[in-house]
Formats: sequence, C-alpha cells, structure tokens
Amino acid sequence: MKRRGVWIAAAVAAVVLILLGVWGFSQAKQFEALAKAGKADASAGLKSLAAEDPAAALASFQKATDEFGRARALLGPEWLHGVPWVGRQLAAADDLATIGMEGSSAGAEAVQVLEAAGATSGEGGLNQLLVQARPHLDSALASLVVVAERSDGLTTDGLVPQLADAVTELNGLLDPMRLVLSRSQAMLELERYLFSGEHTFLMVAQNSSELRPTGGFMGTFGMFRFGPGGIALDSFADVYSLPFDTLDEPLPEGGQVNYNHFYFRNTNWWMDFPTSTHMMLKFWANLKQPELDGIIAVDIPLLQALLRVHGPITVPESSEPITAQNAMLLLNEVVQYDKSGQASRDDRKLAIVSLVKELFGWLTGLPADQARPVLDALVGAANQKHVQVYFTDPAAQAAIVQTGWSGALAPPEGTTDLVAVSNGVIIPSKANFGVSKTLDYVVVLNPDGSADTTLALGYTKSPQKLLGVPQQWLANYTRVHRLAGTTSAGEAVDGFTSLVDATGLPTFGQYFRLNPGASKDVTLQSRVPEAVQQGAAATIPGAPEAASTATGDVWHYRLLLAKQADLVETGATVTVTVPEGWAVAGS
Repeated sequence: MKRRGVWIAAAVAAVVLILLGVWGFSQAKQFEALAKAGKADASAGLKSLAAEDPAAALASFQKATDEFGRARALLGPEWLHGVPWVGRQLAAADDLATIGMEGSSAGAEAVQVLEAAGATSGEGGLNQLLVQARPHLDSALASLVVVAERSDGLTTDGLVPQLADAVTELNGLLDPMRLVLSRSQAMLELERYLFSGEHTFLMVAQNSSELRPTGGFMGTFGMFRFGPGGIALDSFADVYSLPFDTLDEPLPEGGQVNYNHFYFRNTNWWMDFPTSTHMMLKFWANLKQPELDGIIAVDIPLLQALLRVHGPITVPESSEPITAQNAMLLLNEVVQYDKSGQASRDDRKLAIVSLVKELFGWLTGLPADQARPVLDALVGAANQKHVQVYFTDPAAQAAIVQTGWSGALAPPEGTTDLVAVSNGVIIPSKANFGVSKTLDYVVVLNPDGSADTTLALGYTKSPQKLLGVPQQWLANYTRVHRLAGTTSAGEAVDGFTSLVDATGLPTFGQYFRLNPGASKDVTLQSRVPEAVQQGAAATIPGAPEAASTATGDVWHYRLLLAKQADLVETGATVTVTVPEGWAVAGS
C-alpha cells in the first residue's frame, strides 16, 4: 500500500509538472505574441509622431499600453516568481512588459500634451496649455520614473536566449534616453512643486559682453509668478532702480577692484550659482523686497536663441529691428546714455525692458507651430548654462541640481579632479565682446595615485570696437576652482594667488588687462593628491562606460571640466598620460 501511494504521488507530481509545462509554454507563446504586438504598435506610435499625426500616434500608444499590460498579466501567480530559475525568467519578463507598458503610456500622455499645445494659441494661450497639459505631463513623468527604475541594472544574466535577446535589444533602444530617464524623478518632483501653489521668482538678465562668473552683469531684473494657473510677469526694470544697498558686505577677493562697496548687482561673483544666489538673497532681503521662492538667471545667448524662433522685434527705443544676429551689438549701443535717445540716464535701458516685455507677451500667446522650437531653445540654453535656476525650497533645489540646470559645481560620484575656470570683468565695460578663449589641460598621473597638472588658458581680443563704449580693453579676473586637496605647484611662476573663496573649494586667482588686438596666456600648475582611486568609476547616465582590463586591479581617474556661461564656447583639450606599465581600459 505504501509503495502504491508513492507511485500515485509520483504520478500526480508528474502530471502537475506536465500541466505546468503545457501551461507555461502556452503562456509564454501568448506573452511573446502580445509583447511583439506591443512593440510593433509602440514603434508605429513613434513613426506617427514623427509624421506629425498625433491621432494615429495616440491610438498606437494606447494599443501598445494595453498589449504590454495583458502580456504582464500572463506571468503567473506570485508564488511562481519565488522559484529560483523560473523566477529569474519571470522577473525579466515582468521588467520587459512593464517598461513597454509604462513607456507606451508616457508616449500617449506626451501626444496629448502636444494636442493641447496645438489647440491653444493667442493671448493667454500658454497658461491655458499649462492648465490642460499638467495632468498629462505628470502621468508621463511618473511613467518614465517606472521605466528608469525597471531598466536600471537590467541584464541578460541567467536568462533564456529569447529573453536575453529582448533585454539586449531594449537596452539598445533605451541607451539614447538614459540621461532623460536618470532625471525623470527630479523632473517629476519639480513639476509637482511648481504646480503645488503660486510661487514668486526673481529673474536676473545678465549682459554676457560684461562677463561675470554666472554669465554677465545683472543690468536688468524682473519679477514673475508661476503656479497652477500659469505664469505672469509682474515687472521688469533697470537694476539701478532698486533702493541703495545699505548692507555693509566686504568685497570678495578679486571682485570689483574699482569699488569700495559690494552691491546687489555684483553679487553673482561666484561661478557656483547656488553660492551666488545665497549672496543675492541676503542683499535682496536687506533691500526690503518681496520674499522669493527662487532666482533664475538668463543671458544674451538665450535671448538670441528666442529671437531665432520669433524673428526681428522692433521696440520704440531703437530705430533698427532687434534680431538674433545684431542683438548683442545693438542693445549694448542703445543703452549708452548718449545714444539711448532718453531724456534721463535712468531711462537708458528702456529698450531692453520693451524687448523683454514683447518676448514675454509672445511666449504667453505662443502659436502652436512655435511651441516645439521654443521648448528646444529653452532646454538647449539650460543645458549650456544660459538659464540657471535656484529654489529656496530644499527639495526643489535638490531636484534642479539633479537635472543639471542649477549652475551648481556638483561633481558626480567618483570624480577625482575638478577644473572650473571663471572669468569676470571687474571694471565696468562691455569688453568681453570679441574675446575668444582656449583651455588646454595636461594631466600626468603618477604611480602613487597623485597627478601633476598644467592648465593653460589663452585669451585673444578682436581689434573690432563697440560703438559708443568708452572703455574697449578687458579688465579680467580669472579664477580657477579645484577639488578639495588640490594645491598650486608654482604660484610664484604662474602669477596666480590662493584665494579664500565662498564656494569652499581651493581657488586660485589672477588679474590681467587685455587690449583690443592683443593676446594673453596664463598657466596654473597644480598637484592633485588622489587623482587615481581604486575601483571602476560609477556610471554616469549619458556618458560612455569604460571597459575593465582583462587582468589586474581597476583604478579610475575622473575629471569634471565645468564650463562658464559665455558669449562663445571655449575650445578645450584634455591630455592624460599614465605611468609606464599601466593600461588604459577606456575613456
């Protein structure tokens, strides 16, 4: 009887295994069919979107979302996911289906944002769009967060060939989106913060031809509000219209050598934008101005980018239309008192005020066909530090740092070296016009892990002169910020001096004068004590990954070369040499 019971149990177990196998095979075939259908429809949605057919794109994305969702529902009971080998396959299949479902859902929500943009225009159109698009934007970002979480660390380890191939293909499709996905959580938090209530922001407009560490002299400023109902510009004016500063703040080292007093208009003296905004807010409060939720800095390259989309603008204070090509020269000319046409020096910047108000009015009533070019211009400018944002709310500020739009000197994990070059005009003039700059950085890694570095900076000023500008030569103060522990190796030779800087970073400064048609080279030699550190560097989204060496220990050197917002890009070269016997795994 006992033997019979054993055979019966074995037979039952065999039948169960056979049934599970048949069920699993059936489920796998259905899963594969639905996943392939979802992939095809998602691809069709992208093609329809590229063809500017939002209705077809929306239908395809919604169908793909449904198909991936149904595929995910086929992955069996929860207990089955705990079976070691089977569970690994099911977990990968669940990741694939979820990424497909959430990615398609994000696509559908994005299409509805575009449809809302196409349906709103004219006065107040932007605010209508913000109200209508907000729920779709929130859902799209939430879906991207899930895609980012599920795709992080998605590997082919231990997978059957079909799933391994699918994972490899998906990773290839996601690679161009890694940077966006890595910022999706931060963008979701920012979106929810901005729409959580009405916020007041200070916008400072920086003149890049009078270069300062965050982008230029803050000659004009505006106040605007943003919240659930949209955006509104309350005022825009000359910075000299603010009350006289009574805060007895000492001049920072190297700052404004021809003044004995530190003014609000000069507080953007630190390349690290959060450091500058802390000083701005301190002065702003002393001036008894409205409480702020944040500060946004913009400059001439952003203005030029917007004018390329808008086209020429005519303002009462200028007989010549303002274009992307002539904006820098023309605005610098018309704000000169003797050429402004204004009865008082206090009114000499009315041309800039009129231009900004015209642009803001255009943006709030943006035609549907210009929405995408404007968005591209804004994002491109933010990526190049021509828009820098600071929030007083700590969580929102942490999120904006994650997006890369904060202007903060925030070295990523694994950084072993930092070079951040800041130039500032310290005698009022528009002399950064026509100045080209070069940067050459040579790093010699030593066997003990330290590095001897040479930073060579080149400056050349065009002989062309700005009309109506009395001072044509450049009074420049150069500062170089380095990573903690870095020391100067040749101050007596290089002409740089060590500074106590508000950023808290080792900082070296040098002043020089550059005449029209002249060139100047400056050099800083430094020692980085721990330039090479053990282990592979942490992966940075959007950056290439270095392959490990076949044998031996893996060490890494990672440089953050931080740029300054400027009129033109600085050409840069970096050369790294390693000790004899070392092999470079990748760069």
